[in-house]
Amino acid sequence: METSLTAAVDALRRSGLEPVIRQAPRQWSASPVEPGAWVRMPGDEAYAVVTVADIRPGEQVGDWEPVRTLPDPTAVLGFTAAFYERRPDADTQPLEHGDPVAVPSGQIHSVFPEDVVAAVEDWTQWEATWSVIPAGEPAARRRARLQRLARSKVAGADIPVDVALDPMLLSMLSDQQAEDLDETIAGLFLPGIRWWFPRDRTGGRLAGRTQVLLREVVPPANPAGKGIWLVVGTAPGGGLRAGLARFVGKSTYHRWDRMPQYWHAPATDVEELWGVDGRHPAGLVAAAVDALLTGRALDALHLCGVTTDRATARVLQGLPESFRLREWTDKWTTNATSLMTNAAPWRWSASLVRGQRPRRLETLGGFGASRRPGLFLGSAGGAPHLTFAQSGSPLVAPRAEWERDLDYDLVSLGLITPDQIPLRRR
Repeated sequence: METSLTAAVDALRRSGLEPVIRQAPRQWSASPVEPGAWVRMPGDEAYAVVTVADIRPGEQVGDWEPVRTLPDPTAVLGFTAAFYERRPDADTQPLEHGDPVAVPSGQIHSVFPEDVVAAVEDWTQWEATWSVIPAGEPAARRRARLQRLARSKVAGADIPVDVALDPMLLSMLSDQQAEDLDETIAGLFLPGIRWWFPRDRTGGRLAGRTQVLLREVVPPANPAGKGIWLVVGTAPGGGLRAGLARFVGKSTYHRWDRMPQYWHAPATDVEELWGVDGRHPAGLVAAAVDALLTGRALDALHLCGVTTDRATARVLQGLPESFRLREWTDKWTTNATSLMTNAAPWRWSASLVRGQRPRRLETLGGFGASRRPGLFLGSAGGAPHLTFAQSGSPLVAPRAEWERDLDYDLVSLGLITPDQIPLRRR
């Protein structure tokens, strides 16, 4: 049996593949320069590269592994097939140019060229193998949950809302801050608080252990510190309670400080709350919501002028983010689709703050606290831009700024009427 690059190339061609001989990628700049047989793989810039290498038997019969140091009495001449892909954040040259230093995303070793060919053939199908079909919540289940939400909102008019201010936190306020707080509390719009306070996953009950930040009373001493906020949360024994609490506002999902119509300020009509206006007319909003509910998130984003990076587009389409992370596709696409189902991308441009770093919409799952994959909302060219990143950033986008007010869905399904939605009139 011939062990040479020519033998590997011949075996690849017999299987219908089209290898090209070029210099193989090197893991270290001091590694020797060797030729390799390159085969184009699915992906933006991905290749399988077959080389001749010294290998040794692995721990199990039939397994092979690379030789770390020579001489090695168990070493034999064999083949290595490695999957290389260009990473968007890589600082090396593109794979198809020059002589990059690269780390493979996948690798196999064997003394048989047939094994190498089988691995490369399998890799040609990697994208299709790991792709999924984006699917949102089944319509019947969603309608049942929204029916429970509608009943909870309508029946919530009698939910008690009291005020209990922590004396210790109250003593930390200046006279002016205390005066402003008294004025804010006196002007609380209780029907709105009862109506829009978050419900649990079933939609039928108030979300326990949830605190909604209404207004920052005392800013933090440093950007990463906690400020004193007026908050509202569930009270022991039932009902809701407004009070003071310390929070890092920029890391909190439930914030209404930029949506005062829910709890304090007057509103013209429900369309003001929903973001339906001359720039985003009812027809556009309806089309975007339909696309979101049917798993066509990219269509909805495009309709609303929101751009995405490559990784976000792939995740939302059910494609693997990369070969290296292909096993996460199902989880990330499922969570991203669920997230986008309740989104309101036509409102995102109004939530952008000049110079603000991208803020996390949600975590999609996987990895540790310093590397949490998620979708981040920022701006590019003055327009909303959605990116996928693995980051430990504490910045989050409050849900009231990017999620859809589900009253829109309740009205569309005929579960409530616009007149039932409590508004503080001017």
